[in-house]
Amino acid sequence: MGAALKLLLLVLAVILQLSTQEWNNYRSLPEDCRTHIDKALVDANNKFGGPYHVAFESFVSEPTISSNNWYVNVRLVVTDCRKDRTKPFGHRDECVQQKPKTPWIDCLMCKLANGTAFMDCAKQMDVKERHDRKLCLQDYHNGGTSLLFQKGGNIKQKVGCIGCV
Repeated sequence: MGAALKLLLLVLAVILQLSTQEWNNYRSLPEDCRTHIDKALVDANNKFGGPYHVAFESFVSEPTISSNNWYVNVRLVVTDCRKDRTKPFGHRDECVQQKPKTPWIDCLMCKLANGTAFMDCAKQMDVKERHDRKLCLQDYHNGGTSLLFQKGGNIKQKVGCIGCV
């Protein structure tokens, strides 16, 4: 009985650790995530960092990737590594330390309802001022899979329903 209880606790601890694991290790990410991150790295390396390399830090929100749609929002950092023109702007394992006094970079990528790809990379402190990002939010947060995001056919207010104002 004692051994079975210990084994159950060990299994629960492993499950808990895996469920709380953040996707901040570039090499452990699925290939479809890395494809979008690499596009963001190229864009951010061209716009930010000057002579310093820009690297993947983490996801801002959970990515949504399917065969015909995607929504990926990543946080990038300017590192203390110099850019190496002989290497592509992709992820470099040796360059993960953020350069002091540099802002985080927020890159949002999605496929819009009209089928075009959207990408915007900005300093994280400037993201709220970038109104064109709302195009992605509208496409992915209205009518989503959660009941909280579902749109009804009748948009008139209903009196007496729970949560209605």
